[in-house]
Amino acid sequence: HCCNIYPMRHILVCVKAVPVSTSVAVDGQLRLKREGAGLQWNIADESALEAALRLTDGNGRVTVLTMGPAKLAEPLSELLARGAGRAVLITDRLMAGADTHATARALAAAAEKLGAFDALFCGCKAIDGETGQVPGELAAALGLPCVSNVESIREQGEKWILSRRLEAGVQTLEAAEPLIVSFAAYSYPLRLAGILGMRRARKTPVEMLTAADLGLTPAECGLKGSLTRVTAMQTKFPGLRRGARETDPQVGVRELTRILREAGS
Repeated sequence: HCCNIYPMRHILVCVKAVPVSTSVAVDGQLRLKREGAGLQWNIADESALEAALRLTDGNGRVTVLTMGPAKLAEPLSELLARGAGRAVLITDRLMAGADTHATARALAAAAEKLGAFDALFCGCKAIDGETGQVPGELAAALGLPCVSNVESIREQGEKWILSRRLEAGVQTLEAAEPLIVSFAAYSYPLRLAGILGMRRARKTPVEMLTAADLGLTPAECGLKGSLTRVTAMQTKFPGLRRGARETDPQVGVRELTRILREAGS
């Protein structure tokens, strides 16, 4: 009989339910009206979950954490069927209208309440807000380092090797636990649920947490606890490009070459 020399790893994964439609309405306070809108798990968050499942396969456990209405309990069960061992939902009307700061505060409080973890994974940004602020705010709230926009992660001894996409190329880093990692969308396509996973999910209840459970006051939650406000919204579409229309390929190539040379000079 032999055993793994490394202790069982616990990875916490933060996920967000985002609207499927691109025509979601807003209320009088310019907040998205999610009632009635179809929801899906954010694509980048799915990558974070799949990365966590691969890293803990046979030697660890994964907890998924989200914040939203009580109806998210059923979609969370789907993530249990896909391999997560525990699912936690922060649900409280006090949380409504939370900006990224108030959201990160609640998620950080829940992370501390749920017990020790070796890493916290999440997506680099959500497709509804596109701010990309929560991973860094979580790192600040928890006092942990953050590696963003990661496309691949692997173990090397007791450390991790992470590759992250930058504007100028790919950067490879070595990191030790604990830390925050945000993943690029589609970096790790999430596996499908299996029969055994579905059976396990039916036996695993989704845990609920309120603001009171997290020790948060009403002033720290939702709109009251937010540092930003949406004051105006506009819908803009790109107009047609101005300039002469050219149908001769040779003339078009010469003109494109001229433009590129001017841009590079």
